[in-house]
Amino acid sequence: MPGDDSHEHLPKKKSALRLEIEAALAEKGISVERRITVINLDSRETAYFEDYHQALEFMKGKKGRWYLATPGMKRR
Repeated sequence: MPGDDSHEHLPKKKSALRLEIEAALAEKGISVERRITVINLDSRETAYFEDYHQALEFMKGKKGRWYLATPGMKRR
């Protein structure tokens, strides 16, 4: 149905391979960070967002040097 954005809010089903990779990483103490991280390089202020749109809205009008980090991996 045109204009219906309800499909954008459905959770993504992980493939068996994706689950296997995440399990192997977890055994090594590494997890997948799904959030977008926004960091102020001057003050070290950090904020986390579920998507780029939210992160960009947050950064509008902010002063200073900001870094937008893509989702990735982090050591636990």
